[in-house]
Amino acid sequence: MRCSLFLLNMTTTTWAKLSRAWAKDFVPPPAPQGKADGPPAAVGIDAVQRAVRRTLPLLHEDPSSVPFICRYRTDVIEPLSAKEVHRLSEHLKKYESLSSMRGKILEHLRRDDGKNGSAIERVETSISKSELDDIYAPFKPPSKGSLESRIEKEHPGLVSDVEELWNNFEGLIDDSDFLRRLKPADKAVILLANRIAAEVSVMDALMDYCEQHCRAKVKRAGGEKQKTSRGKSTSSFEAYHDYSNRVIRLQDHQVLAIRRGVDQKQLRLSFDVDDARAERVIRQAAFSNKRDHKLYRDARNNAWTRLLRKRCTARLWRGAIKKAEARSVQVFCDNLRSALLSPPAMIDECKALLALDPGFRAGIKCAILTNEGKVASLDTIKFMGNDRVEGKKKLMTLLRETKELCGSGTIPVVLGNGHGTREARQLLEEAASDGHLGIHVQLTSEAGASVWSVTDGASTEFPNETPAAIASVSLGRRFLNPLNELVKIPPRSLGLGMYQHDVSDNILDEKLTQASIDCVAEVGVDLNSCSAAILEKIPSLTAKLCSKIMHARPLGSRNDLLNVPGLGPKTFQNCAAFVRVTNGKEPLDATLVHPESYDLARWLLKKLRWKLSDATSIADESDLHQREEWKSTAKTAAGMFEVSEDRVLTVIEHLYYSITSPDPRRRNESKTEDTMAKGSLMGCSSIPSHLSTVEKLRESELPLRNIVATVRNVVDFGAFVDVGLENDGLLHRTKMGDTPLGSLLVGQDLGVDILGVSAVGKISVGLSGLDLPSENSNPRESQILTPAGHEGRGGVELRKPDVHSKFLQVWADLFHLLRYEQAVVIAQRIWQLHRFGTTLIQLPTYLKMTIHSS
Repeated sequence: MRCSLFLLNMTTTTWAKLSRAWAKDFVPPPAPQGKADGPPAAVGIDAVQRAVRRTLPLLHEDPSSVPFICRYRTDVIEPLSAKEVHRLSEHLKKYESLSSMRGKILEHLRRDDGKNGSAIERVETSISKSELDDIYAPFKPPSKGSLESRIEKEHPGLVSDVEELWNNFEGLIDDSDFLRRLKPADKAVILLANRIAAEVSVMDALMDYCEQHCRAKVKRAGGEKQKTSRGKSTSSFEAYHDYSNRVIRLQDHQVLAIRRGVDQKQLRLSFDVDDARAERVIRQAAFSNKRDHKLYRDARNNAWTRLLRKRCTARLWRGAIKKAEARSVQVFCDNLRSALLSPPAMIDECKALLALDPGFRAGIKCAILTNEGKVASLDTIKFMGNDRVEGKKKLMTLLRETKELCGSGTIPVVLGNGHGTREARQLLEEAASDGHLGIHVQLTSEAGASVWSVTDGASTEFPNETPAAIASVSLGRRFLNPLNELVKIPPRSLGLGMYQHDVSDNILDEKLTQASIDCVAEVGVDLNSCSAAILEKIPSLTAKLCSKIMHARPLGSRNDLLNVPGLGPKTFQNCAAFVRVTNGKEPLDATLVHPESYDLARWLLKKLRWKLSDATSIADESDLHQREEWKSTAKTAAGMFEVSEDRVLTVIEHLYYSITSPDPRRRNESKTEDTMAKGSLMGCSSIPSHLSTVEKLRESELPLRNIVATVRNVVDFGAFVDVGLENDGLLHRTKMGDTPLGSLLVGQDLGVDILGVSAVGKISVGLSGLDLPSENSNPRESQILTPAGHEGRGGVELRKPDVHSKFLQVWADLFHLLRYEQAVVIAQRIWQLHRFGTTLIQLPTYLKMTIHSS
């Protein structure tokens, strides 16, 4: 309640202060030269500050209105992106949560008659609890039982004497009578050290120093390493058994890996800071205008070794973990967004498909689905041992049934990629061959299908079927319409994140839920036909409201939502434009236009001579990218309807897209492939059936060129792709040529070359067209080198015996020590040295020289 009252009292002055303080957090850095997947060009901080100031009151009024603001208040938030608006909303939530602490600190600071102006401004705009703790430290009374409280109890008056000395050093340091009062001396040093540690300027200076110079030192926690039969270590953290690097240089995945190793008691973490330099930093921050005195030297040393060293390193490590967690969550959310916004399958010419969930003892679970996702038939095929002949006949029958529903053409078959896929595919190909049927097999991820099959929604839809029997329905539906199906499944079960178990459950769930809501809002749903699961992802709609809407269907228009009990005007504003009513009383209810702009939209349609039902009424598709042609219309409309010109242009865009391409998943379908010079699908095919196991692939001649792969996960160092085997392959960013990593989307198909298979089944791939060499030239002598922190499924593989890869071996060892850009520079240098005859033995010497020079 106190937080709410605090926010209600916010004024225009408050918004101005917050926008000045926060604007720097939302100014994107300029794109690196020649880097296509970098951020956009930097925006002026003044423009960002004005946008933050305009946006904050909207977020304060209704924190759940972010999707509405991002789509229908673009004139207010520009140049902020949707991600930045979400971050701004998080800033505001943190600010609100600290209001009680902020009020307590301001009460102390304002007692000093304006002496703490800069500190007051920091407190009024801070969203960091640690920063507020530092500012409050001088006013915080000692805790009961602390060292300071015991000294005060044993030596009354010593605390006040030390405080007096602190406030009047030059006047008292030569006063021998006063100095004799500072007894016992060791206690006076402790009190003075506490006073030093409470100074905000000291903590600020030390944190700046530690961020640049503090090193993390990692050692094995002790005990014998586990050994394989060949005597090699099997520890996942072997790369960190003797590892040191500056904290600022640590990659996010390394931070999470080190923390995981420490938590599992396999690693010991310590921090190396130059104590002498740290004490000089303290002197510069707290005593720059004071003479150096033994009492102060002792106090500085005591403050650093007893209090500040641990405090600074702990805060620095917490900051690194927080940054790494945020990056991990962001990668997960980006992958979830890509998966949810994958374009629906284009099988309109085929009226049905066959979905197969492979298995062995339980059999192959089969479902025939219409192109609308309705189940026409469910069955299970046993094919192991003596059941194979009968199973093949049964599968042939299902293919013929699907063919009858499809009509002419090839039969689409969706096959889950998991345990038993190879055997199921062989049986499928045999059945199709014996029945003279043409099939097109599309592999899809099984992640989450079993989770959905045991939900209440699944049991309600299929009350007489076992969960195992209906998992194939989820596979087929996610192929037909990924958004409608995947939104039913908990995001954690979709296999889209690498370090999801290393981050806070609450933060991850909150972010993933918000990502799902944003995706559903971007696409929109049909109000009268969508499922309850996807309706609950519409902004501002709760499960209770969704239940009432489901009971009120069919609705004749968007405005009928106002008749649903409990759905008020504010909720209607936030949700109305994200639901569609087709063939209703109001044609605009099927468009992207918000009901608040219907009058403006009707005027624009008449003025521009556009027809909602006729895409040919828009003469030139490039008009959208030439907004100047509409400015005169926007200027006229702005005066008539009392809105900004930018708001009018937004409505024009919404009308344009509603007429030409209402589904945003279709708009940029060809854009990804156009940006990829390499990795084209042209001339690519699925992996041959005789190589459909990792063992057979390892024994074959590699590289295997032009294989179709599907992106399953995108991470900072590359992407994991499904090549049709039980293990995903790693497409490392160094094997993508000039194709930007940011251009890859989860669910996207691309062409790859399979370069190598490790002894433990890890698959290394590169984009087709790059003609990368094999990494399996001598499998018996090959050594797997996995960059630290990349342990697990699909690790990077670099082969030592391959002469071409000598420089890659050294680069792999250094991958975890350097930033990516530095590693590339050094790798290029090593390769040059190798080409000019430098032996592998000489490389370390040259390497040290290169690192030193860089």
